[in-house]
Amino acid sequence: MKKRNVLTWVAAIATVFATMIASSACYFWFYQPEEPKSLSDK
Repeated sequence: MKKRNVLTWVAAIATVFATMIASSACYFWFYQPEEPKSLSDK
């Protein structure tokens, strides 16, 4: 039973850590760099 409790805590910590990493990658979702002139269709 003790091993199961430890694995539950490890899974919970891993979930929190993964959520923090995924949400930090989305902070700059509004940033869009300017298109280079060489890629422009004009």
